[in-house]
Amino acid sequence: MKILYILPVLFLFTLSASAQNEEDALRFSRIVPFGSARVTAMGGAFTALGGDLTTLSMNPAGIGVFRKSEFSFTPMMDFAHAKTKGIDNEKNMFIMSNAGLVLSFSPNNRILKNFNVGFNYSTLNNFNRNIFQGYYETDGNSSLANVWKEEADGKSPQQLNDFTTGLAYDAYMLYLSKEAIENKDYNYENPIRETDRLQHYKYTRERGFQGEYAISLGGNLSDKFYFGATLGIQSLHYKSYSVYTEEIIGKDITNKLEKFSMYQDFTSSGTGLNFKAGFIFRPIPAIRIGAAIHTPTYYNLDAFAQNNVSAKFSELPVEDAEPKPGFEYGWTAYTDYSYKLKTPWRVMAGVAIVLGQRAIISGDYEYVDYTAAKFTNDDAKNEYLETNNAIKDIYKATHNFRAGAEFRLNSVFCLRGGYALSASPYKKGEMNEDNDIQIYSGGLGVNLGSFYADASYMHKKSDINGLFYYYEAPSGVIESPEFNTKFKNNEFRLTLGFRF
Repeated sequence: MKILYILPVLFLFTLSASAQNEEDALRFSRIVPFGSARVTAMGGAFTALGGDLTTLSMNPAGIGVFRKSEFSFTPMMDFAHAKTKGIDNEKNMFIMSNAGLVLSFSPNNRILKNFNVGFNYSTLNNFNRNIFQGYYETDGNSSLANVWKEEADGKSPQQLNDFTTGLAYDAYMLYLSKEAIENKDYNYENPIRETDRLQHYKYTRERGFQGEYAISLGGNLSDKFYFGATLGIQSLHYKSYSVYTEEIIGKDITNKLEKFSMYQDFTSSGTGLNFKAGFIFRPIPAIRIGAAIHTPTYYNLDAFAQNNVSAKFSELPVEDAEPKPGFEYGWTAYTDYSYKLKTPWRVMAGVAIVLGQRAIISGDYEYVDYTAAKFTNDDAKNEYLETNNAIKDIYKATHNFRAGAEFRLNSVFCLRGGYALSASPYKKGEMNEDNDIQIYSGGLGVNLGSFYADASYMHKKSDINGLFYYYEAPSGVIESPEFNTKFKNNEFRLTLGFRF
């Protein structure tokens, strides 16, 4: 099954601009290791461990491990690369990865050793990146203009989609003569010819973040059983600007079109709530077993969308066209709306081996069923029916794995390393069935008692296959060239912490 990876926000084939696509559900649901330098250095394998503020958003039972009150923060540098056909685009940024506070109380009880309260912020997802996908050459049979024609034929100009075919009509990428309109002959012309040679390319600029404010409490029972719960308040802001262009690089001299572009500007922001609970059990001093469950995050989001189609001609596109400077034609449509998103449940389990004060080996397993993501809207209950069905058809449940180790050189210095695999959420047979995210990490730590410092490096890589557009028309399939984009992130974190 072909998937429509056209532009980061896909409005080309929807009846209304106020509709999300399945890629939005995945973008806001897929989370890889995040947080402090210690946690990321160990590949995020902390379900059975604790004593780190990041665990408030992973396994809340980790808060029960704290024996002292603690404050820490983690700034981060991210170097994001997106490479297509040898063209590498980089986006460098500085963000706050993690910051929080735990207050520890000792009630002088033989069973309840500690009762702790924590507040923490973690950046779960960083959406900042620049992508250029080009240059791809085809003949005139593979053009977005042909898709617009298939969508428009049989409809009057007043019936065209305001965000797609209507904009193409305003830019003279679709045309009806006065006689055709009078005769209601809605068989549109477009300026692309079979013999034209086209060059396709797209630039995308993505910005934004997904963060969580965790309010947690938990405790320690007899140094054997640790428990905790977290109320998660998530903040989401995502902005995408993209321009897709087709330029005629070889044509009949009678063709007046030089190139056309479709611009899309989309912003989505809002807040969501979730709940997490977990435990850590220590049957013997060397073994820790942990598990946690995360409810879906229930988002209320506001969105703004703006589309524009522009075309440049060498002269008047048609005889009855109004002259424009540079023979450039186009129009813009925009809208704003609200919608809701429910992300999937998450279940995780982990085992850790603690070898005295010398070493830690930890492993995690996580289950996420991406088919459970769902869009809704208060004003139109069935508006997202097709998108929700696509989520179920395209995605699957995944089994994710994380592993990490820590070795203490002495009472002050330690070394860490880790690996994580976020398995592809796409079903077998889909274009991106191999869309795994692999993470390699390492770091070191300095512990001076009341003060500590940790540093980490994390290398994250994945790739995605896609099409600028794909359309099944009665006359046959219209599709763009297929592209492959490789993503790499190099992330550096520094955590500074204070115990009191």
